[in-house]
Amino acid sequence: KTNWRFRILGEENFLILMIKAIIFDTDGMIIRSERYFSQRFSDEYGIPMEKILPFFKNEFQLCLVGKADIKTELSKYTTEWGWSKSVDDLLAYWFEYESKIDEKMLESIKVLRSKGIKCYLHTNNDKYRVQYLLDQVGLKNFFDGAFSSAQIGHKKPEQEFWSVVYKQIGIPEKSEIVVWDDDKENIESAKSFGFVSDIYSDFDSYESRMKSLVG
Repeated sequence: KTNWRFRILGEENFLILMIKAIIFDTDGMIIRSERYFSQRFSDEYGIPMEKILPFFKNEFQLCLVGKADIKTELSKYTTEWGWSKSVDDLLAYWFEYESKIDEKMLESIKVLRSKGIKCYLHTNNDKYRVQYLLDQVGLKNFFDGAFSSAQIGHKKPEQEFWSVVYKQIGIPEKSEIVVWDDDKENIESAKSFGFVSDIYSDFDSYESRMKSLVG
């Protein structure tokens, strides 16, 4: 069975891939935030970044691959950060801010799925935020599934991350899967694994590229 088809544009023939699945970067493509939680928290509560960053450089990295629970780890910092409310309140403050959806992207995904193309999310994130985005923000209603570092136990750009994604999607040809990400290192890793990969910079460039891939 061939994985290619011809498409005629004017007087030229182009071979393009028969794409069956597209995997979208969550933060930076679907969710758009002007600032990171750490920057906003520092500005609004007057907490120096040097007090906030150790958490993200250390414990948070374990939370991203499911080796630590972010609620437990954050509780070690709330006093130093001057946070008087609960850890759940802190996570709500964090997650609610970083939950603005790019509506143009969702419209694009609706069109792709109407063509029979499977659409998935991929992300380096802890389990609580992934669940929040899927359930509370409602992203589960727009995608066929989601792949997170917390679930997989490896982060992008590790090859192990893409290996699990590939097995779970269940499509035999890697060349039938497209990965989008706004981080060059992640794109190079996905490309090395064998996926069709493109870096996301802006919606117009993305839309132009998608037209060349799927019409």
